[in-house]
Amino acid sequence: MKWLSRLRPSPSMVIAMIALAVALGGTGYAAIVLPANSVGTKQLKKSAVTSVKVKDGSLLNADFKAGQIPAGPVGPAGPAGPGGPAGPAGPSDAFSGFKNGPTAVPGTLSTVATLNVPAVGKYVIVGKAWIFDNVNTGVLVQCQLVAGGDSDETRASLEGNSAGYVTGTSMAFNVAHEFAAAGVIELKCNAFGVSVSINSIKITAIKVGNLTNTAI
Repeated sequence: MKWLSRLRPSPSMVIAMIALAVALGGTGYAAIVLPANSVGTKQLKKSAVTSVKVKDGSLLNADFKAGQIPAGPVGPAGPAGPGGPAGPAGPSDAFSGFKNGPTAVPGTLSTVATLNVPAVGKYVIVGKAWIFDNVNTGVLVQCQLVAGGDSDETRASLEGNSAGYVTGTSMAFNVAHEFAAAGVIELKCNAFGVSVSINSIKITAIKVGNLTNTAI
């Protein structure tokens, strides 16, 4: 039929259509024709790979040079961790002395017992004594436990009786002191000229790691 022959494309038309198809589908053609792993750094143009060509979240820290990724802001401090176990207690020196007596108490403030402390350090010092008399008159007794410039003082009133029974009272002392060198602790007493005796004297100095000695 003549009208069908008019619709048949000419050879030049066919060639033109094939060229157009190749131009429009060049990328797919290249993917088919290029061998695997044949495209490398040399084949890529400068700035050919852009952000839109990179899959979001696909790059790792190892893909960047050191220092290329700036550090982010410092985050808030985390909660404190649990405390560690307490360490073992360290050794503590202690020096103690005992004097049974009886020892006469002088009429003026004088030393009746001493304890030597051979090691420097901070000490808590305690002492005790028993004061008594056997007369029937009232007696005032003053005693001091002294360590360097620190001391503790106690006063006691001993009331005698007409039957002549021995009356007495106990005294206790507490002193905190730091020895910069070997020193001595003294118990000093004063009976103000009256016949009084003291016995069962005990002085103990315990070395401590920390000591705060303040007025209260």
